[in-house]
Amino acid sequence: MNSLQFNPATYDDFLGLAQEATVVPVAVTLPSDIHTPVGAFLKVAGQASDVCMFENHRLDRRLLPYTFIGLAPRWVIIGRDGKVELRSPHATLERQETLLQAARRRLRADIPARLEAIPPLASGAFGYLAHEAAYQLQGLPPRVAPTVEGALASFGTVMVFDHARQQLHIVINVSTDGRSERLEAEYAKARAVIQAIAQRLDGPFPEPPSVAAPSGRAIVTPLTPEQFRLAAEKAEQRILAGEAHCLTLAQRLERPTSARAFAIYRLLRTDPEPSATFFFSSGGTTILGGASDSLARAIGPVLRAYVATHERPIGATEAEASLTVAELRDDELAHSQHLLFVDAARNDLGQIAAYGSLDLEALAQVEQTPARARLISTLQAQLAPGRDYLDVVAARLPSAVWTGLPKRPALRLTTEAEPVRRHHFGCQFCLLSPQVSLQGEALVCEPRQVVEVTNQVARFHAFASLTGDTDIGAALVAGAKTAQRIAAAIERAEQSVLSSA
Repeated sequence: MNSLQFNPATYDDFLGLAQEATVVPVAVTLPSDIHTPVGAFLKVAGQASDVCMFENHRLDRRLLPYTFIGLAPRWVIIGRDGKVELRSPHATLERQETLLQAARRRLRADIPARLEAIPPLASGAFGYLAHEAAYQLQGLPPRVAPTVEGALASFGTVMVFDHARQQLHIVINVSTDGRSERLEAEYAKARAVIQAIAQRLDGPFPEPPSVAAPSGRAIVTPLTPEQFRLAAEKAEQRILAGEAHCLTLAQRLERPTSARAFAIYRLLRTDPEPSATFFFSSGGTTILGGASDSLARAIGPVLRAYVATHERPIGATEAEASLTVAELRDDELAHSQHLLFVDAARNDLGQIAAYGSLDLEALAQVEQTPARARLISTLQAQLAPGRDYLDVVAARLPSAVWTGLPKRPALRLTTEAEPVRRHHFGCQFCLLSPQVSLQGEALVCEPRQVVEVTNQVARFHAFASLTGDTDIGAALVAGAKTAQRIAAAIERAEQSVLSSA
């Protein structure tokens, strides 16, 4: 372990960084060729209660070429019912404010030092804004308590897989609390933690924790299939009456499970559709899933957003793929519906963009991946003066794809039709870094599939996307496929528990 090359290399170097920063990273860079993100998570973070993982394992060019694993949080903010709980290793406080208000105040207090080759997001925050946060943002009355606005955490220990350079960075974020001297103990502790992590990475996998078997496995829904179909038919009538352009209704499914949440995640991450996957656990609740190609990314004042819709499987042969691409290119209805979502993205970005800076770089291009074809558009803008990376997160809620258009009436109509809260369905998963050119850095991803696991109960959703001329039966079947894949993954994860017992 004495061969580790620390950065900063000496206490004096560390102290120099602390002169102008309140968060000073201490890091070691290793070759990543003998480690994998899942393996590193299991060895180092698998037993942690507050932990995060974000993977761009398919190296999507729109995303950062990194996998982040975070544990040992410096602070956690959880938003519930218009209040926030702020947890740190020293205290837990409660405030009467929104999650975004608390996050802005807390992140402004973090002034991270920069280390060469270490991405700034390693010293930032990870988390999500739940669907319920949209009510306050849209000026609508919230649903009856309890509701969840989301959670954000900044981690003291972060492992970063740099897939482009084939490197693994082990980063310890040291909070100086504004001190610029007498930090010897903190620097020494950071080096010791890095050495311990390096040893664990070279060691065996730990035994997984035992999970008690639940009393049942039946899936429970708030609406019967027939009731959900009737709700979809009524929503379709509301669209025809001119109250909305399109709507997406959600049906929550929940079932007890003996599977560990990370075992479910490992199965879902093998799905070829998501461009990235995420796992976030805090306060006894875990959310996990895959991100869609609809996302926004801000670096300093530069903002870029991608709108992806109408994904279709391309088939098993080159001829089938060519036919799917040609059909999508010529599908006038798909193009007209895609333009609705592009207009929604324009409206979202227009709220935070500098006047005259919003530009459409690409419109309704057919893009093909190994598994699917889709329509995709790209928008670019400059953030307006006084706006920052947290405004990018706020502008994304509610999700146009998972709620409908226009957003405000769609939010009202879906709330009327759905008897229970969505919470994590339609959430926005985000990676945030303060102090990048003063306006910060943000990556905001729109999940395409989300699972919540709390107290050995898994919750996920089926849905129905409605446009006014919808084949209701076909919409229900299409919206059930994601839920079926999730249910199958949970079943397989439970079987792996039984086989290892």
